[in-house]
Amino acid sequence: MVENKMHHSVFILLLFAFCLTMINIESSKAIAQDTDAKAFKSLKEKSINPETGLPKTLDPDRFRGKAKGAYTIAKEIPEILAQIPCFCECEPFGHENLLDCFIDNHGAG
Repeated sequence: MVENKMHHSVFILLLFAFCLTMINIESSKAIAQDTDAKAFKSLKEKSINPETGLPKTLDPDRFRGKAKGAYTIAKEIPEILAQIPCFCECEPFGHENLLDCFIDNHGAG
């Protein structure tokens, strides 16, 4: 049973990584985004879920297609994403981990 849960978690993580990769490829024409780290920190503090202590992700229904899929997965596994570094060079925006990319529009490109 534990092995089944682990396989499921690995599958979801791989699916999430695939979706994120596809979003990043499609967003190579990226829209300029807010680079104000102070504003992001304030947003992050306001979005903390008191039950988990982690920031809440944006509602996946705000998006379509692959972005919606990525935000859906992010909403399901925030504790995992909070432990994974982000490799899209968003540290200047105030992001500290992969979960941070999904509490604003950054994860959608």
